[in-house]
Amino acid sequence: MPTPGCPVPPIRLVAFDLDDTLYPEREFVRSGFRVVSDYLRQAGLVGRPLLAEMEAAFHAGVRGHVFEQVLRGVGVEPDAALVATLVAVYRTHASAYGSVRPDIRLFPDADAALAHLAARGLRLGLVSDGPLASQQAKVAALGLAARMDAVILTDSWGRPFWKPHPRAFIELASRLAVAPADCVYVADNPEKDFQGPAAAGWRPSVWIRRPDGLYREAALPPASLVGGTIGGLNELEPALEMRGC
Repeated sequence: MPTPGCPVPPIRLVAFDLDDTLYPEREFVRSGFRVVSDYLRQAGLVGRPLLAEMEAAFHAGVRGHVFEQVLRGVGVEPDAALVATLVAVYRTHASAYGSVRPDIRLFPDADAALAHLAARGLRLGLVSDGPLASQQAKVAALGLAARMDAVILTDSWGRPFWKPHPRAFIELASRLAVAPADCVYVADNPEKDFQGPAAAGWRPSVWIRRPDGLYREAALPPASLVGGTIGGLNELEPALEMRGC
């Protein structure tokens, strides 16, 4: 129920994006490259670590073909089966030689924000795109299942339901029995993150523009999609206070 005298009902559910919102995605990239490098040595395909070359290619802007480029650079011509295996090892951090937990951690401000919001009695949710195996590994490594009231990984329905499709936001509000108008989403990518919540009837989202964020220089979306902009999750609670009573 709205607070007496308050024209807007209070926020009851705060949902978050995952990559570069709750943790730095570059940590998963490096962790995955390390696991792939170890696999290549254990399988006898290379004689030395290739982590540095993988990171250099990634930072140079190579996407989707890092493994092929690096292997060719050391005289190994990868076939499609090997590339598929390396992609699976990267995403799951598991191979025939064992598995490891991704070496990733929440941003300190994310850890604190989740604790504070839960202590205030708000429901917490996660909506994340990306290959399902990768996102599941990240959620497990970060311990988010125990900290969220619901986790929705859109790839469990298939790529057509990745953001900006509204299905995840409709499902999350329904699953937690919260009216859409009492829900808000916090995310970093204005190209896809904010249309879905709006289409599902949620309040305008909060855009987190971290100083080193990939989308920090993007144009401000319309107010119908974004109701507030923050530089870190330490600013989230004041921003939420401005959006309700």
